[in-house]
Amino acid sequence: MKKILPLLILLLTTTVASAQIFKGKNKEMNKAEYAIGNVPVVDGKVVFEESIDAKGSSEAILAKAQGWISKRFSNAEIIKFKQYDSEKPGTLTVKSEEYITFKKKALVLDRTRITYFLDITAGDNSCTMKMYRITYWYDEENNGGNHFTAEEYITDKESFNKKQTKMLKIPGKFRMRTIDLKNKLKADLQDALN
Repeated sequence: MKKILPLLILLLTTTVASAQIFKGKNKEMNKAEYAIGNVPVVDGKVVFEESIDAKGSSEAILAKAQGWISKRFSNAEIIKFKQYDSEKPGTLTVKSEEYITFKKKALVLDRTRITYFLDITAGDNSCTMKMYRITYWYDEENNGGNHFTAEEYITDKESFNKKQTKMLKIPGKFRMRTIDLKNKLKADLQDALN
């Protein structure tokens, strides 16, 4: 009996701690910013488009945006990026490949490579950021991993149960971190323009 009691206490403590961790993750998944309707689909493709507050001429805004691109896409999380000559006047186009980390602990690294295109279009006193052609390469260390598109994984249909009342765990983490990345890009660009 003396040996069983400490074991039961340990088991109970572990169960309660696990339940609290799981409960915390569910709260994150239930945030309004990740809810139904927050991953826009245009002509069957996931396209995030955001207006950004900016003041000045289109040339001045583009110059600031170019400075932000040079700084932002040279950080350690970026695997590679390329800037394209845009066919649209007043637009800067970048293709980026970088890591999104879901979990990082001493013996666990859960991350994916994300590739996306980013258009920054400037007008006088206006700026728009568009993130599109999003793809993922996940679990590369395990037999080469899985390659999939945002349309296959982070849309409302793919990220939620059939009743659309609960976000699914695996697609949900991709949805949340992609939205987080988009929000971070928007916030950083807005800071650079103002």
